[in-house]
Amino acid sequence: MKKNILAFLMSLLLFTVADAQAQAWYYNDSCCYADNCCVDKTNFYAKFFGGDNFLQSTSIDDNEASYQTGYVVAGSLGYCWHYGLRLEAEYAYRRNAIDKIHFYGEGSSTRGHFQASSYMANLLWDLPLSSWGCAFWNIQPYFGAGIGYDFQQLHSSNSRVVLSQKWNHFSWQAMAGFAYPIFCNTEIALEYKFHQGGHHFYNNSVGVGLTYKFGFLR
Repeated sequence: MKKNILAFLMSLLLFTVADAQAQAWYYNDSCCYADNCCVDKTNFYAKFFGGDNFLQSTSIDDNEASYQTGYVVAGSLGYCWHYGLRLEAEYAYRRNAIDKIHFYGEGSSTRGHFQASSYMANLLWDLPLSSWGCAFWNIQPYFGAGIGYDFQQLHSSNSRVVLSQKWNHFSWQAMAGFAYPIFCNTEIALEYKFHQGGHHFYNNSVGVGLTYKFGFLR
């Protein structure tokens, strides 16, 4: 399965490269701020995201668990088309400590954690506020969705039982945020993500993203 995911991500990268060769190398649409910048930005960008992850309580095979606030870190490579459409290949890691887990007929525990690695393909849209005549201080709202695959692990124990389970699931997510330029080719964003991995694991994440748009000095 990992080989299939890697093959998918490679195909995605080749597709974006082919599209870049078919279009002009520089772009002048809503993906680029119209300013006198020292860098000519290309269609490619890299993004880092980090923040708090809130994992909803689960009930799997009569084992009921609640979780503490955890964290999520993610990195992505993206490509921007015309009209503000963007395509990303993303990797994310989530981890939440267990607040309390009840084992079926074997007591409970407050030890353990849940973690997940996600490989996602995301499609996002930067809302063209300037063309609608309602731009505010260069703030760029956006939203999008993605599909992918999760590798998940739950581990917990008490004096009577050790629980260690793994799952592999298709997953999907939705996201929205506000980006603001802090340099001619760098943006900072406040972003919310809802991520579902399989039928049991629902994540709500809030964090800060930093985007770097590749370019060349003039």
